[in-house]
Amino acid sequence: MVALVAAVALAPWAQPLRFRALPGWLHGSGGTFASSYGPGGDIAAPKESTAWIAKGVRYRDRRTADPPGATLALLPRSAILVFAVVYESARVTGHPIDRRVAHATHYPCCDGTFVPGGEYALTGAGPSNAYSVIVRVYFGAPPTRSALAQAQRAVDRLQLPPAR
Repeated sequence: MVALVAAVALAPWAQPLRFRALPGWLHGSGGTFASSYGPGGDIAAPKESTAWIAKGVRYRDRRTADPPGATLALLPRSAILVFAVVYESARVTGHPIDRRVAHATHYPCCDGTFVPGGEYALTGAGPSNAYSVIVRVYFGAPPTRSALAQAQRAVDRLQLPPAR
């Protein structure tokens, strides 16, 4: 019984994903909940954790919103939103996440919501391949060098849960 309690306390989900404070930015965390990414492999009830940090916009979505459509629908031109999710998957064997915004993949955005600056996504594995990580950066306008640098400072504030 003690080993089971110790294992749960050390699981990544015991310490949800979060952003450290950054002056001029609002931030929050959704805690840990049943994953919207669904069951996979031998994981019958996978876990997920979300967090966000935003400048120039108030976050309006429920913790399970992925993407955060209500916030994106009202994203001012000067706003930046960084949304992160970690989740259990059947087998995580990818490379550790590269958190450099300059290496992000750019996509038009998002499930029916037009976001002028689009979505910049970073994906990879968490520490020791314990879980998968997605970090998405949304800009209210096509990003300038200054906006990209601000987004990088926000991404740098992301604290991934420990592997175990």
